[in-house]
Amino acid sequence: MIKRSSQLGALSATLSIALTCFGNGVVAAQPARAESSERNRILSIVDTSGRPVTGAMVTRAVDDRRQITRFTNVSGQIDLGSFDDGPTEVEVRYPGLKSETIALRSDSLRVELEVDTAFLRELPSSEWLALLPEGDMKREFTVNCASCHEISHDRIMLNGKPRSKIEWQAAIAMMRAMDAYDVIPPDFDDEDYAAWLAENLSAERIAKLQPGTRRNPEALANIEITEFTLPESDSLPHDLVNGPDGRIWITAFFYDELWVLSPEAGEIERISVDDNENVNAQPRALKFDDAGMLWLVNGGSESVLRVDPKTGSYETIGVGMYAHSIDVDAAGDIWVNDYFAEAERVAKVSHKTLATSVFPIPASNRPASEGLPLPYGLQVDSEGRLYSTQMAANTLARFDTKSGKGTLFEMPASNSAPRRPGLDNRQGLWIPEFNTGHVAYFDPTSEGFTRIQLGSSSVGLYDIEVNQANNDVWATGSLASTLIRYQSESGRSILTIPLPTEPAYTRHIAVDESNGDVWTAYSSMPAATPKVVRVRFLNQ
Repeated sequence: MIKRSSQLGALSATLSIALTCFGNGVVAAQPARAESSERNRILSIVDTSGRPVTGAMVTRAVDDRRQITRFTNVSGQIDLGSFDDGPTEVEVRYPGLKSETIALRSDSLRVELEVDTAFLRELPSSEWLALLPEGDMKREFTVNCASCHEISHDRIMLNGKPRSKIEWQAAIAMMRAMDAYDVIPPDFDDEDYAAWLAENLSAERIAKLQPGTRRNPEALANIEITEFTLPESDSLPHDLVNGPDGRIWITAFFYDELWVLSPEAGEIERISVDDNENVNAQPRALKFDDAGMLWLVNGGSESVLRVDPKTGSYETIGVGMYAHSIDVDAAGDIWVNDYFAEAERVAKVSHKTLATSVFPIPASNRPASEGLPLPYGLQVDSEGRLYSTQMAANTLARFDTKSGKGTLFEMPASNSAPRRPGLDNRQGLWIPEFNTGHVAYFDPTSEGFTRIQLGSSSVGLYDIEVNQANNDVWATGSLASTLIRYQSESGRSILTIPLPTEPAYTRHIAVDESNGDVWTAYSSMPAATPKVVRVRFLNQ
């Protein structure tokens, strides 16, 4: 625990870091390098009162393509010898303290980290949005203004001061100018929201913000996070999947490419997936079928691609809609939903003939003044039941792909903004509520919902993926720069994992069920620093 002063946002203690190397009886005749490799290299992090700092991030660069981060344990320690190759320098970080890069030596090293008076720059969006009063206005603002990017220091502060009402109006006007698909509804009152934001994100309220703290330090000490650098800084890596060959396939939204990452080397192969230079294809969702073929949504060109992962060649199938999400049913056919349709609908692509069929699904009948329903996540279970969440309409549509019958369900919480759900191995559907911090579990038998709180209303639950091997539910905390694991079988354990880069706005998760690794990508728009990320448990 770190002692805090009574002054706002300040930590009264500085941080002391002691590095001690303990010999273990190495024979003197051995080369120096061998001697060093057999030592226990324990990095201890304490405050000036001698108390351990738990959950501090310790990061080392593997090369110019990869960085590895681990966390100190409940004793404020980390064994540097557990890092592959033994790092020569590491960066140490903890919320509210200035980061420090430490050159490691064999003798004792003691470093004091000063209080970071500029900690607001590293504070995630969830902390800033917590200043906004709960209610419909906050939910409407979150779903319309934070559904593509973070809202933290650089979007709230202007020239060192909180935005005024006029400056917020200008920011909203700029956002509307970028809204090519009219996602922001007509009844979103720019002037009212500008005044509300200026009032609640005032200097007085911002002065109450404090640095965050780490939860579950004992569990964090068992986690390793690897960040992989991407070829382009403004790429928007939208979705990713684990390929049959162990590589990670990533959609580069702004570059009309697939990027294929080889994790062991950190190398990336680039594959173009747009043959029309006049159209931004906007590749987004993707899925491998059981035969090993890759199916890809190109929203901007209203198409689905069948990609041969061995050659990179592809076939383009027009679907006549800007598809958002994709899934493959038990028969091998491909399903997508129409993101910008006024009335909800889905399309099926036959995996045999590549013929496309379009089907209406139960409509939310949303008034035009409230904008589009925005069909978002899509899943098809093993019984052929298709589920589509409507983010703006706050509904769940179920469509029987065999009979053509459909049912519409209202989400259990108002304006919860359901996004990208995941199915467990019992056909249960786990739906992230972007506006509430809850996940809604839908039981297909009882047709009822159960809500579980995973974080604050501002955490920004975006995507859910369920590990089919153990039914662990993984969710992206997009506005908190976290990943969250909920162990649904026990119904008790919630683990929040902070990600090393801020902002870490994540849209999609892939779980490697063979080893438990979890993959995601930082994909804020407008662009922040994009990376692909692997979270690994060290005891698995």
